[in-house]
Formats: sequence, C-alpha cells, structure tokens
Amino acid sequence: MSVFLRSMPRAIAPAGVHVDVYAASHGQCIAPADDQPPLRLIHVEGERFADGLLAAVEAAGTDYALVHSHYWTSAEPGLRLAEGLGVPHVFTGHTIAAIKEHAGGAPEPDARKNAEADAVRHSQAVVTFTEDESTLLRQLLRLAPDRLHAVPMGVDLALFKPQSRALARAALKIERDDRVVLSAGRIEPYKGTDVLLQALSRLPDTRGVRLLVVGGTEDEAGVEWLQRMARSCGASGLLDWRPAVPQHELAAYYAAADVCAVPSLHETFGLAALEAMACSTPVVASDAGGLRELVRHGETGLLCPPGDVAALTAALDAVLSDPQCAERMGEAGALRARLFTWDASAARLAAVYRAVASAGA
Repeated sequence: MSVFLRSMPRAIAPAGVHVDVYAASHGQCIAPADDQPPLRLIHVEGERFADGLLAAVEAAGTDYALVHSHYWTSAEPGLRLAEGLGVPHVFTGHTIAAIKEHAGGAPEPDARKNAEADAVRHSQAVVTFTEDESTLLRQLLRLAPDRLHAVPMGVDLALFKPQSRALARAALKIERDDRVVLSAGRIEPYKGTDVLLQALSRLPDTRGVRLLVVGGTEDEAGVEWLQRMARSCGASGLLDWRPAVPQHELAAYYAAADVCAVPSLHETFGLAALEAMACSTPVVASDAGGLRELVRHGETGLLCPPGDVAALTAALDAVLSDPQCAERMGEAGALRARLFTWDASAARLAAVYRAVASAGA
C-alpha cells in the first residue's frame, strides 16, 4: 500500500489528476525526503483521524472531485469525508478479510469485515488490483460487476532492473556460491513462510542453501515465530533473517537471489513477485490470487498449490539445480515486468476517476 500511495500520485499527475494523500499520524511526523510536488502528504492525528480529516481537508483549501480510501481502517473516515464534501467515494482494500478467510487464513475481526462490507456497499467504485480479486468480491460480497475496476499495480523499472548478482552479493555479504532463496515482505503464517522453511528442509541437497528473509523488525512477534518455525523443522542453519529495508535498497536483494519465493495462501497482487521479475530473478509462487496473473508457469517461474510442501520443494529444487533454466525464466520475467508500468496503471486509474466523477456530477 505504501508503494502504491508513493508511486501513483506522481504517475497519474501527467494525466491531469492531482492527488493529495491524507495519512493518520501517531507521533512526530517527518516528511520523506522526496515529499515534493506532485506528491503532497498531509498528516492527521491518528487518535482522532475520522474527526480531524474533514478539518484537515477544509484547511487545505482544495476542491476535491472524489475521495479514494485505502485499506479498511480508512474506509469509514473516507465515507464520512466524501459525504461531507458531497463527492463520490472510491475504495481499495489492498487485502480483504473475506478473501483472506476464504483462502484459509485466520479469522479476521468483525470490525474489519463490517468496515469493508460498508465500504464496498456504499462506494461508487471499488478498485482492485487483479481480475481474480474482482471475481472474488463479486462472489463473496455480492458486488455488482459494473462497480468493480481492476487496475494492476506498477513497478519502478528504473529501480528494479537486472544487475550483477556478484556485486549485489558482495554488498550484502552473501557468499558468491550460495544458493539463495529470497522471501521479502511481512512475516506471518498467511504468507506461507513456515511452508517455505519446511520445503527447503526437504531439498535433496541443502548444501549452500540460504533462505534470505527480508522483513519485520526484531521486536515483532513474526520474527520470533519465524525462528521458532525454523527450529521446529530443522532449518535454522538455512535461515538468514534481515530487517525490512527501504524500497530503494530492496533491488539488491532481488538481484542477489537465485529465486524469489512467494508461497502465500493468497496474494491480492504479488508486488514482490513483480519486483523480482523486473530484476530478472525467477519466481516460485503459490498458484493463487494475483500471483497466477503475474507469473507465467514454466516461463517466468513456477506455480504451486498453496500450502503444498512437497510441490514447493520440487519447484525450488528444479530452479536451484538448473541455473540455465533459472536464467531463461529470469530473462522472460524481466520482459514480462515491462508490461506493468506505473504509467499504464495510472492511465487506467485516471479513467476510473473521470468516470466516477462525471457520474457524480
């Protein structure tokens, strides 16, 4: 979500759409170094975000055409703001509780499910990232097809691009001959990191194998859970956990990897897979959600049934044991990633905005 909210305002500006981002703050806020036009980031006190949002908008003095809320925590404040301004409301969930539960995830709080249901019901448009997500929303929340708009995310091709694996490994202090499997993002059971650990522990040959997990911080419960899972399946010696890094540093990790693994139960889009592909790194991922729309099985990577340890082991072994095949898939992935630019994404979102705004005029 943060990548979308940082990238889209800049990409959509040439289409004549100005976007201001209002974000809840929970303490002192320091504007990012690249917080400059066309990106305007406005902080609102988190403790009273819903109440303070309208005041912040009025203080900004901008005549907005619509409100676009992101994630369930912003749904109710966004709906209230749109009603107060008398403009249409657009909603993007990024992840939807009903879809997570449908995919086998842990039960989500009722407050979240109710907020998402209200947002879907009362918004003039719901923007998803894939056709798969649109289909599931139609089925699970009974949303009319004409209110759903699939707008794929983009990837920064100037940042995420093929580069020297040897140089990337040297910079990250990774042995040149290691066989590196990368997992980037949040650490939680829904992301399938425990399944990945089990799969790696069952490889026919684990010599030189390193599971490089990039995400979280030392004080997060997910990191302790990850280490506990590694011990339980005898994979502690394979695990190399590193804290989350800024996005401009992440490209080196993709470049350093032999394969990027995305074994989630479900992915709304699968940005890590797309970023890896842009860096010419093959992907082994779950055959679920947006991942099946991004990864071409056998061409840019391999897809496996979610949660299937044996299938994931076989896929990882196929990539790690055949460098030439991995190289071909990496090159094909880099070509496919060029289809997912922020400019293309912005053009589609601008069309949605114009349709919604004109219908509400």
